[in-house]
Amino acid sequence: MNKNKTLIKIFEKIQNIPYKVSKFDKNQIKEKIKFGDCRHKSTLLYNLLKKKDFEVKKVKVIFDWRDLPIPKEILSNLKESSTIWDHDSLSVKINNKWIKVDCTWDLTLEKVGFSITKNWNGISDTLQVTNGKLEFYDNDKYIKDKRIKIIKEEVYAFAEALNNWFENIRK
Repeated sequence: MNKNKTLIKIFEKIQNIPYKVSKFDKNQIKEKIKFGDCRHKSTLLYNLLKKKDFEVKKVKVIFDWRDLPIPKEILSNLKESSTIWDHDSLSVKINNKWIKVDCTWDLTLEKVGFSITKNWNGISDTLQVTNGKLEFYDNDKYIKDKRIKIIKEEVYAFAEALNNWFENIRK
């Protein structure tokens, strides 16, 4: 199988894993996961692509949850916490060019308005976490963005509400 087809096959496999915010331990990311958020899915994609000798870089992306089609009642859990967060993604070197590859949202989420990459060609950027304003940083050079304010109780409530909404969408 040529490298391009391998890249597409691995991307689609991970993209199809249901998105769910959950505890993250990079040491538990092996060949397969049942669900995960951007941290789980990008780590798995990174590991599998490295195994196939792709040149891959981890990327941090600053995005705003408000740029996604998430109901206001779910976003309202973030009262004092910011809706601006960092996101884990990747860049892959293809034909001597770095392309942005994001496998975060599973295909089911397209029906509620999430941007989903379908029939990806494996040589150009995939759609990214949102269609809103994004800032990209090399993971190694990223310093926690001062706009990101996280209050644990609010974030847990937000994650639980988001996960429940996604579960209902998938039914």
